[in-house]
Amino acid sequence: MTDLTPAVTLAEKPAAVPSPPGRRLTRPRWRDSRLLVGVLLVLVSVVLGARLFVTADRTRAWVVAKGDLPAGHVMVAADLATTSAYLSPDAAKRYYPGERAPEMVGAVLARPVSAGELVSGADFIRSNVASTRLVSVVVKDGRAPSLIPGDHVDLFAYQRSSAVIPSAAPQAGQSAQAAQPAAGGTGTEVLVLHDVEFISREALTGGAHSLTLRVPVDFAINAVAASQSERVDIVKLERGARGEVGGAGPSAVPGYGQ
Repeated sequence: MTDLTPAVTLAEKPAAVPSPPGRRLTRPRWRDSRLLVGVLLVLVSVVLGARLFVTADRTRAWVVAKGDLPAGHVMVAADLATTSAYLSPDAAKRYYPGERAPEMVGAVLARPVSAGELVSGADFIRSNVASTRLVSVVVKDGRAPSLIPGDHVDLFAYQRSSAVIPSAAPQAGQSAQAAQPAAGGTGTEVLVLHDVEFISREALTGGAHSLTLRVPVDFAINAVAASQSERVDIVKLERGARGEVGGAGPSAVPGYGQ
């Protein structure tokens, strides 16, 4: 009897894929550009980090004004705040560190201070300075030079010929005193205040300006009276090498109209 079972054909074994050629691993040399760049980046990071650490360690708390404060303001604790900053040794001598903030309570500002501004010892009226008043004087346009807070000025007032001439020039911060009748001219230019501090300026209608001056208490009324004059002139004082402004000069001269 014939066997009808089909013969099983064995599949041929696939050919083996050849392996890629091996590459020998080489140790990076110290002249490798990528290695040098990496080392350089690490060194720069270390140096910058060290400088930032040193700078941060040298910051200190300094006293600043919490808000805008006008000249003549009496300081209270609520006016003061602190901020962290690094100041050079020379600058650090002029400003108050945070721990000295209580010393400023009760002090009187000699000039306006803006919010966030560092507070220095020069911003306050010294204890040996006589009491003063802030007086506003109306000055027509063109009768006062450009001024910044802290400048010192002389104040002149024009008076008609029926006015009187001071007998002597006033001292710094003082007012002229009437003593003699005016002589000649249509009026007299009188030195009312000498070496007083300019605080601020405010524009008025008609081209006039209101100048706020710090004057001694005894002469505040003279400044008020001068403001009612037909003409007020302001002269800015320039200090010499030693901080002096010189004498007051003549206290009155014949005037020549308005």
